Amino acid sequence: MSAILAVCGDAFCAMVSDGRYVEEPITGDKPHIISDELPKVRKVNRNVLVGFAGDTLAAVQIINALDQYDVRYLTLEKVVKILCEKAPAVTTQPVGVRLLVGGRNRKGQFVLTTFGTADNYQPDTQPARQGAYLIEGAASHTEIAPWLEREVKPDAPNWRSLDDVAHTLDACIAKMAEDDKSINTHYFRQLVM
Repeated sequence: MSAILAVCGDAFCAMVSDGRYVEEPITGDKPHIISDELPKVRKVNRNVLVGFAGDTLAAVQIINALDQYDVRYLTLEKVVKILCEKAPAVTTQPVGVRLLVGGRNRKGQFVLTTFGTADNYQPDTQPARQGAYLIEGAASHTEIAPWLEREVKPDAPNWRSLDDVAHTLDACIAKMAEDDKSINTHYFRQLVM
């Protein structure tokens, strides 16, 4: 139903999603496409990004819990707390939900937090390190780790600009879309610097 990729460095966090929304569960070879233009990444404020893969309706309900707050003042930690508190109350399709929250934490450090139905919404937060990149992703019907290892991580040492990062993430989603018809190549990007 979707693909989301995130990269956090010591000076930025970028997320790229595809735009396909399909009816779950998928039956047969070809999914029933509801929309090809649904962003799965949201800039909460100047410090925080949220992205998702999986059950779109459930993910949107979880993320919309942020709308009860003045998001301009939400820290990354508070965003994670709100989403983790809302998530268990939302019914999900068997495909599940995976959420990525990235950006600056209260101390100004770039971090990336991941959580979802598979881990009972227990957040795992990793800090970015000098000279290294945190690279994460999620996809509904495709194992994401091999794609990150094969398509994204080898390019990371050659990144010289944010355009290079975006090009690599877009190319990875494009290759995934060739194999997984629940993913398309209509890209949505967000950035925190």
